[in-house]
Amino acid sequence: MRLNLNEVQELVGGRLAGAAPEAWVRSYHTDSRQVLPDGLFFALRGQDHDGGEFVPDALRRGAAAAVTDADGEGPRLLVEDPWDALYALARAVLERVSPLVLGVTGSNGKTSTRQLMAAALDGSFRVHQTSGNLNTETGLPVTVLGLEPEHAALVLEMGMRAPGEIARLAALARPRVGVVTGIGSVHAEYFADGCDGIARAKAELLEALPPEGLAVVNADDAYFEVLRGRSAAPVLGFGLERGDLVGRDYEALADGCRFRVEDVTVRLRLRGRHQARNALAALGAARFAGVPLAEAADRLGQATGLEHRLQELPQSGGWTLVDDAYNASPESMEAAFEVLSERPRSGRRLALLGEMRELGALAADAHRRAGEAARLAFDEVAVLDVGWGRAMAEAAGARLLTDVESAAEWLRREVRPGDVVLLKASHGVGLYRLPALLEKERV
Repeated sequence: MRLNLNEVQELVGGRLAGAAPEAWVRSYHTDSRQVLPDGLFFALRGQDHDGGEFVPDALRRGAAAAVTDADGEGPRLLVEDPWDALYALARAVLERVSPLVLGVTGSNGKTSTRQLMAAALDGSFRVHQTSGNLNTETGLPVTVLGLEPEHAALVLEMGMRAPGEIARLAALARPRVGVVTGIGSVHAEYFADGCDGIARAKAELLEALPPEGLAVVNADDAYFEVLRGRSAAPVLGFGLERGDLVGRDYEALADGCRFRVEDVTVRLRLRGRHQARNALAALGAARFAGVPLAEAADRLGQATGLEHRLQELPQSGGWTLVDDAYNASPESMEAAFEVLSERPRSGRRLALLGEMRELGALAADAHRRAGEAARLAFDEVAVLDVGWGRAMAEAAGARLLTDVESAAEWLRREVRPGDVVLLKASHGVGLYRLPALLEKERV
């Protein structure tokens, strides 16, 4: 929202120093590298950094001012705590606009479900939604600050790594609709009791819902009953096997999938049962907002996939790279393998895999299971020798590769026209760089 510095100061308190009160703020940032001219930079203190050190950089990039607790040169809004100021300003903007707020969390599928929810609402509402990976304690308030008076719906993705994080985000956002896509082992490293702890943390979104709101929960998930018991709002279960909103007659298509919900046929340009479940969550949320089921389904049919998430990249040699290297968990590995098994092809199925991170005590068994599944699902498998990659490769009977460059070389040797190659690993492994490397080699 466009505000001047005087308005910002009135909303968060503090004192302007060296700044023009009438100066307009057009964007909001917590990373000085992303500051735009006339942006407002919040100099947040964290465990590993002090945002105050980056105030000069933000001002050099044209920031209207820095919100900081330390005096110095350049335009500043001096406050007691920049964190409190960030949340106070976001809360004030949210109250001014007063949109319908929908929150989504889950171990897998958050981003796809958030985009599908926004698509289902678009046309009935002016929608603002989380962009990129701004689903954290810094990203969510920055997303809220992007609201404009015309926005009638706000779709917020909520991530977490520890108990209490989603509760904090939900306390700011005050959602009326909360969606939990499912519980998996992502971030199990940070929870002593594994998925049980993850389920409790994800349920913080449901606990924040008002009685007149709606909890939308994956009824196919093993934690459905646990999650349902944590909501004071009515619960809508969705799934392909059970629930209040059930997708029936699922069918994989050459360019997506199709299923039926009540008397409506849903045709997606996205592949996989997991995407069908994500679409069901979006349909349930949209219907609560007043969008007819058929209308929402038609809008979902126009939705396209995300970069590095089962993104199909046809290659000049007549083969296809399926890039799913944004991140990885046991559950998303399983989903990706299933998608490749359904996908039509004239050649072989190959997989280029890497380790799944942040699994803690679950890591050894998870990588063994993923490797065994890959052995059955693919004609050829290669794995990057990073972290738990060796354990996965041993279970898969796969070739070990040293780095992304050697992975590109393996592809050049092994791939044939008509082949389909899955690329899947946690982001830190670096396999997401391979498509650009292949493109560069062709130039």
